[in-house]
Amino acid sequence: MTRRACALVLPLLAWSAAGLAQTPPADLTLQEVAAGLSSPLAVRHAPDGRLFVVQKGGTVQRIVGATPVPFLTIAVNTSSESGLLGLAFHPDYDGVAERRFYVSYTSPDAGNPQAIAEFATSAGDPDVVDLASRREVIRIPDMAGNHNGGDIAFGPDGYLYWSSGDGGIQNDPNGFAQCLWKKPIDNDPSSCSPGGGTNYYLLGKILRIDPTQTTASASAEMCAATEGAQAGYRIPPDNPYVGSTDTCDEIAHVGMRNPWRMSFDRANGDLYISDVGQGSWEETTRIPAGELGHNLGWRCFEGVDAFNGTGPCATLDEDAVTFPFQVYGHDEGRCSISGGYRYRGPIAGLVGMYISADYCSREIFFARNDGVDWDPPVGSVDVWRTLDGGDGIATSIAGFGEDSDGNLYVAGFGNGRLYRFFSASSGTLFADGFE
Repeated sequence: MTRRACALVLPLLAWSAAGLAQTPPADLTLQEVAAGLSSPLAVRHAPDGRLFVVQKGGTVQRIVGATPVPFLTIAVNTSSESGLLGLAFHPDYDGVAERRFYVSYTSPDAGNPQAIAEFATSAGDPDVVDLASRREVIRIPDMAGNHNGGDIAFGPDGYLYWSSGDGGIQNDPNGFAQCLWKKPIDNDPSSCSPGGGTNYYLLGKILRIDPTQTTASASAEMCAATEGAQAGYRIPPDNPYVGSTDTCDEIAHVGMRNPWRMSFDRANGDLYISDVGQGSWEETTRIPAGELGHNLGWRCFEGVDAFNGTGPCATLDEDAVTFPFQVYGHDEGRCSISGGYRYRGPIAGLVGMYISADYCSREIFFARNDGVDWDPPVGSVDVWRTLDGGDGIATSIAGFGEDSDGNLYVAGFGNGRLYRFFSASSGTLFADGFE
């Protein structure tokens, strides 16, 4: 087994971690914002400032004061890790000229494919969804109720990113995460070509599409579309495999097991991907802003350890892998990372920290960066708080989210409550990074 720790170089921004002490204020706490939610997975905001919570069962709730108000309900499959999984508003959404938003979910249709649908809010009331506006953008076949990934987010480039898991079979014996094309279930990670029966594609990836445009006649390399037919999305021309044959044009990054949550750093556009591990390691990887075509290593590597050396892994050089900066094991009851955000909100002592959690241990982690290195190093975590009821909050954590001001929220999956990081004594940072 090999171990490799990566030192990640980050831009030295005036309001980045390098310029701040990164010492949480003594009175830092989780302030309850709303209750009465049902299995909340993620918190998202519209560009107009409204706050929304994604619920696994198929409902998006709008948070009005301290009250959840139903915004959208769709039919979804909810077995295992399936359900309504993501929400993203068009970057130019204003409720008037641009009214579109997108949801990712597990379809209740036969085979339970993963899908993205587009909706629009009513022209007369942004709090009302025009259900007749629904349009399916894309769907991909899946084979199990777990390892769905399912997060969506618009990047600073204006394109929609979608995380997909490796299909759910333990150890990825088919090699879907490293395959760039289509293939059936064959228990042969060396193969990466269509065969008999159902062919699977785009699994264990981050996908990048333009959902605001359609394609009149899909090419053979648009894997989630029918060749020659209209597709509900467009391929960004700079996607890494555009122009190659027998590779899927939708792919932005490869080599993930279950990238359950991801987020963009609102300060510099870096992408943070948290990937749920197999039996040993949980991990988060940083992709520098604007970069495409990274291989995060699964199933060749888990964390920074070699995991499997067969098939394409036999020839995959470590230098071709983008290794995680956050890696922790399954001791202390830990088992599944719930990815978070690089904090850019009003609490000065947190700015620049990457904040995440473990679903099973109910711990919240802080990771600091000095502009070059991360602390704690690979293999360990800095636990800020455990939500085990000892201090009044008992819940598992499935995800986080920001509001328009950068405040960070915690989705209490187990108790149906929404929390916000809060400090009464902390200095307030404005958008330019100065107090």
